[in-house]
Amino acid sequence: MQEQPSYRVERINELIHRELVMLLKTATKDPRLQAVNITDVLATRDLSSAKVFYTVPESEQAIVKPLLNKASGFFRSRLSKTLDLRHTPALKFIYDSAPNTGARIEDLLSKL
Repeated sequence: MQEQPSYRVERINELIHRELVMLLKTATKDPRLQAVNITDVLATRDLSSAKVFYTVPESEQAIVKPLLNKASGFFRSRLSKTLDLRHTPALKFIYDSAPNTGARIEDLLSKL
């Protein structure tokens, strides 16, 4: 049985999400990361790590995943400067296939 995240963790998830979106738009110089869309952030209760779910066009997924994982230290250091947290969580980027699956199902249903 999975435990519900506390209000504090939910608030921190939202802060990390908002900051990562801004960092991707303004602080990254790599144009391949401009197509990344952060869909969700799930931090652990002790804030030691956070899973960052993202989407990109499927054709760019193989290129973007190693770039994001390589830049996770950069994102973490920038988050530590902007967020007032004792410990900034380590970031793990995970491809979120749900939006693509939903679009595919809608496309199939429209063809019926």
